[in-house]
Amino acid sequence: MTRYVALLRSVNVAGHGRLAMADLVRSFESLGYDDVTTYIQTGNVLFGSSSKSPSRLVSAIEAQLAQDFGTSPAVLVRTVDDLLRVGASSPYAQAGADPARHHVTFLAAAPSAARLAAFTAPASGRDELVIDGLEVYVHTPDGYATTKLTGTYLERHLGVRSTTRNWNTVTKLCALAADG
Repeated sequence: MTRYVALLRSVNVAGHGRLAMADLVRSFESLGYDDVTTYIQTGNVLFGSSSKSPSRLVSAIEAQLAQDFGTSPAVLVRTVDDLLRVGASSPYAQAGADPARHHVTFLAAAPSAARLAAFTAPASGRDELVIDGLEVYVHTPDGYATTKLTGTYLERHLGVRSTTRNWNTVTKLCALAADG
């Protein structure tokens, strides 16, 4: 059994994408996944599956959510090992950045070489980012509310689906995953 985390985009954010976590757990359990746990109300689900294919898991979860709720948010899946690597790899966490001013944008796929070559981060105050494979680490010393380095911007310019979590959520998910 492999442990995974599913990261759902735009769930219970600013009154949009309303989804009760108990209902979300039932949807995952109906797919045969084990030890399903959610963390906070924004669509973070830890679960176990015998599947070795994250892309198949994404397809199955999105189809089940569409069936159960009439619509499905975008779903990104990482193994717990991948999540723990993210938790240990952030250049901003290693430099002691304020966890409230640090985010990770998870990408559904690696951006193409052409997209990466053409990518230029917009001027956004003191904000900075590092693209590392399937993750973009974003540091916003003046707060995420004023940054131009949003998940939407990154998704549009890198050409892949994404979802963003603040560093406090990432570290809590890592702790929960390590306990599971």
